[in-house]
Amino acid sequence: MIYEKQKRYIIPFDDVPTPRAEMPEISVDERRGNFVEVETGFPEQVALNEAKRCLSCRRCLGCALCWAECEPEAIDFSIPDEELDLEFDDVIITKGQDNGFFPIDSKFGFGSYAEVITDIQFERMLSPTGPTDGMVISPLDGEIPKRMAIVQGHPDEDDDQLLSSLILGVNESIIALDRTQELEVVLISPINEAFKKQFLSKAEKVSGLRLVEGNPESVEKNQEDTPLSLKYSENGQQQNEAFDLIVVLTKPKLSSELKSLTRKLETPVQ
Repeated sequence: MIYEKQKRYIIPFDDVPTPRAEMPEISVDERRGNFVEVETGFPEQVALNEAKRCLSCRRCLGCALCWAECEPEAIDFSIPDEELDLEFDDVIITKGQDNGFFPIDSKFGFGSYAEVITDIQFERMLSPTGPTDGMVISPLDGEIPKRMAIVQGHPDEDDDQLLSSLILGVNESIIALDRTQELEVVLISPINEAFKKQFLSKAEKVSGLRLVEGNPESVEKNQEDTPLSLKYSENGQQQNEAFDLIVVLTKPKLSSELKSLTRKLETPVQ
């Protein structure tokens, strides 16, 4: 049956060859106690198939309704196929929404304790549009933490990665302290020379933040209703402190698709 839309007659098709793909989602059980994205997004091939399905209903009548409906006038039937060779001074390859990271040692309790989250999850928590409206709360019970630790999840990182990781930890600490009254934040990590020269003096002036040059060793919990127990070494001495929330600084991991793209562009992966 033909129906009218904006004074134009549209022919509906009931025999589209391929149904619309459904967005993959993680299960309800996987959503509990974390900030994992519910919709995982289409794999590359599914996205390509969807684009082909959308652009090919195989019933084009040559009516030019698509052209008439496109306000930006993006459709030009007269453009011939061509391959463009463009020159740029720099090409920036981004990882998009892929927030993969190298595995975190189980000794830090990530995946075992709800109060242990990654820097990526914490960044999402701090966002005003995030799941907690920017409030710092414990994923375990929804309580506002009094003591929080940010620990280096990969203490053997190279200098560049360690520097960026430390900067992220300090920046997240500043935002958390600004959002939360009476919060104490302890950042535990090896500190390289680049950070000491450029940022250490400023970071030490942040009220509520204590920097510890050391190595986190393990996270444990004696009882269900007790705080997390964090063991770490400082100046060769083992320390043990209790925290309501622990954020683990991760090491970003490039996806296989991004590595493939860099090879095609003959660009080294950094």
